[in-house]
Amino acid sequence: MLDKDYLIDQLTEQNVLNIMYRLGVQPHGSTQRKEIWFQTICHCGDSHKLCYFKETKSFYCYTNCGHMSIFNLIMQVEHCSFSSALSIVADELGINSRQGLNKSTSISNSYKEINEIQNYLSLRRKTSEILNQIPVLENTNILNYFEDNVFYEGWIQEGISILTMKYFGIRWYELEKHIIIPHVNSDGEIVGIRRRSLQEKDKNNKYMPEILEGVIYTHSLNMNFYGLFQHKEAIKKYKKVVIVESEKSVMLAHEYYGDDAFVVATCGFNISNWHRDILLSLGVEEVILGFDKDFNELDFTESDENNTEYKKFQRYVNRVYSLAYKFTSYCRTYVLWDRFNKLDIKDSPYDKGKETLEFLMENKIQITTNRED
Repeated sequence: MLDKDYLIDQLTEQNVLNIMYRLGVQPHGSTQRKEIWFQTICHCGDSHKLCYFKETKSFYCYTNCGHMSIFNLIMQVEHCSFSSALSIVADELGINSRQGLNKSTSISNSYKEINEIQNYLSLRRKTSEILNQIPVLENTNILNYFEDNVFYEGWIQEGISILTMKYFGIRWYELEKHIIIPHVNSDGEIVGIRRRSLQEKDKNNKYMPEILEGVIYTHSLNMNFYGLFQHKEAIKKYKKVVIVESEKSVMLAHEYYGDDAFVVATCGFNISNWHRDILLSLGVEEVILGFDKDFNELDFTESDENNTEYKKFQRYVNRVYSLAYKFTSYCRTYVLWDRFNKLDIKDSPYDKGKETLEFLMENKIQITTNRED
C-alpha cells in the first residue's frame, strides 16, 4: 500500500510542477521564491491565488478552499478518490502502487517489456470498459438556452466555417458574450459545457466550464477527449491520432480533412492514463503530440542555462517528453516541434493553415523511451 507521508517526503519541486501541468495549469510568475502561485483550479476559479509553499509542501487557496495537501487538490480537480490521488502522485514519482518501490529498480527490463505487451493486448480488448465513464448531463435541453444561429466572426476569419461549427454543436450566449462548446462522450451524449469568453475581464481565463443559473457544467477533462465522437472512425481506420490542446484545433482539423481527420483534444497540457488507454483500445499504432507552441527554441543558447525563461522552457520540454513517454512502449510516438519558426508563440500546429501543418507533420520528431537530447 502507498503511504501518503512517504510520497510527500519524496516530492520535489519539479514533481509538483509536473503534476500541476498534468492538471492543466502552469506557474503564475516566478518560481524562485519560497512559494509558487497557480490559477485556482481547485474550485474552477479564474484568479491566481492558489499558493504552493515549498517548505511545507502544501497548498493554500486564498479565495475559497483554504489549506490543502496535494492529494486534496488532485481529488477536487479530478473528482477522484483519495486512493486515485495517491496513485497519480506515485505515478509521477515512478513508484509502484503495489510494492512502493521505484519501477526501474523493482522489475527487470525483460519482465517490464512482457508486462507492457500484455497490458497493451488487454487494452485492445476492453474498449467498452474504458469508454463513457463520465456521467451524462441529465438536462439535455440545456443547449436550447443558447442561440444556435449566431457564430463568432473571429473563428470564421481563422478558418473555421459555420458548417463545421454546426457540426460540433457550437452555440452563442449573448448575455455573457460566450462561445458555447458542448463536450460529448464517444456516443455523442453531452457530459459538459465549456465556454470561450470574449469579455475583457476573462482575457486570462478564456476557456472555462460554463455557469448557468448557479450550475457549473464541468466534467473531468482527464476522462474525455474533445472530438473523439466525431473522429473515432477515422482514428480506427488509420490507426493513428493527433493529440492537441484546444477544441479549436480539432475543428480546424475537421475543416482541413473532414471525416478523415483523426484529431482529439485534451483541453489542457496533459494526457491522462485514461486518454492513453482509450486510444490504445481503439487500435492506435501511431500517436502524434501537437501541443501549442509555448516557447521558441531558437530564442535560447547554451549560455542561457541559468536564465529563468530558459528554465521554464526546459520544464516545458521535459513535460512534453513525459507525456510522450506514456505511449512509447506501445506504439510509434511523435511530436510536432516547430524548429522552423512556422508558428507564433501560443499557436497550435493547426493555426497557420493546412500547408504549414503538413510541413510540420513531414518534419515531426520521433520520441523513443531512451531520450536523446
